[in-house]
Amino acid sequence: MIYKVSYVVPDHAHPGAIINQTTMPYVGEKVRLGDLWCEIVETKDLLPPHGDFAYIHVTCRPIPAPKTETTSS
Repeated sequence: MIYKVSYVVPDHAHPGAIINQTTMPYVGEKVRLGDLWCEIVETKDLLPPHGDFAYIHVTCRPIPAPKTETTSS
């Protein structure tokens, strides 16, 4: 299944994005849209699935970028 996902960041300058992906987005998931990190707060089906495609609307809120893990040798 291919998910055509419309990402929207309300009240933010980010224009959002439309991304094809192979996994269904879920509430609480952290995603990177360009240089902006977001947390998904809502998902909705835009249309019923058609063939191998599902159309999903996602609302996000900006979050701080995750800290990168460092390992010592």
